[in-house]
Amino acid sequence: MKNQKLQNGLLILTLCLTFCVSAFAQDIMTLKNGNELSVKVTEIHEREIKYKDFANLEGPVRVIYKSDVFSIKYENGVKSVIDNNAPAVFNSVTVNQPTEVIINKVAQIPDPKFDKDSSDFAKTKRKSFGGPRVGLTYISPGTSADFIINDGKRPFITQFGWQFEGRLFTINNGMSGIVEFVPLIGGVEQGMFLPSASFLIGLRSGGKLPFEFAIGPNFSVGADYKKERIGSVGLVIALGTSFKSDNINFPINIALVPSIGTNHDSTDPLTMETKRTHYESGFKISLLAGFNYRKK
Repeated sequence: MKNQKLQNGLLILTLCLTFCVSAFAQDIMTLKNGNELSVKVTEIHEREIKYKDFANLEGPVRVIYKSDVFSIKYENGVKSVIDNNAPAVFNSVTVNQPTEVIINKVAQIPDPKFDKDSSDFAKTKRKSFGGPRVGLTYISPGTSADFIINDGKRPFITQFGWQFEGRLFTINNGMSGIVEFVPLIGGVEQGMFLPSASFLIGLRSGGKLPFEFAIGPNFSVGADYKKERIGSVGLVIALGTSFKSDNINFPINIALVPSIGTNHDSTDPLTMETKRTHYESGFKISLLAGFNYRKK
C-alpha cells in the first residue's frame, strides 16, 4: 500500500513538473487589441512574424503582421516590444538562437516606408538637386553662326545658367535614373542675349567616378536662311561625369545639339525657274561645369 501511494505521489510530482516546465517554455505574444497568444516564435521578418501554436507544436506555421503585435515575452523571461519604425540592417531573423541576440536584431528591422537616410544615395526616396552651370559653346558654320558673324560677333560664346536635377531612383549597383532641366544664357561677354533651355532624361552609373548619359529636346534662339533671329527646336545629347565632396556634386558635361537642315525654294524672275537651296543651322557643342547640392 505504501509503495502504491509513493508511486502515485511521484507520478503527480512528475506531471506537475512537466506542466511547470511547459508553462515556462512558451512564448507569450501580446497583440495590440489586448489578446495574448501562447506560441513558439520561429521567425521574425521585416513585416511579419511566423509562429506555431504552443498547444500544437507539430502543426502548421502561422503568420501574423508585425503591425498587429505589441510585444513578445520569450520563454526565458525576456520581453521584446515590437518597434515597426526601427532602422534595419537586414531583412529577416530566424529565432533559433539566444533570445538576447534576437532582441537586438528585432530592434534593427525597419518599416520600408520610412527613410532616415539623409545622404544623396538613399534608395527609397526621390531626391532633388540644383546648382549653377557655366561653360563655353562653339557654333559651327551655318545660319546660326552667320547671324552672329554678320553682327560682328564670334561664334564661340560663354554660357551661364542653372541645373535643376531630379534623381528618380537608385538601384542596388548605384545606377540612378535622372531628369534635368538646364536653362542657359549665352553670349553675354559679347553683348548678346542668346537664351536656351534643355530638358534631359538619362542614367548615371554608380561608383566614385560615375558616367552619365542623357538625351532630350533643346529650345534655343537661332537664325533662318534670311539671317533673321528665330526660335528653334532641336535635340541635345549629353555625356559626362561628376565628382563628389561631402554632399556637393561637381558635374562636367559635353553637350551636342546636331545641325538642323532646311530647304528654301526661290524663283528666278527672268527665267522663272525654281531653285532649291539647302541650309544648315550648324551644330553646337558645349562644355559645361558647375556644382549642385541636394535641395530635398
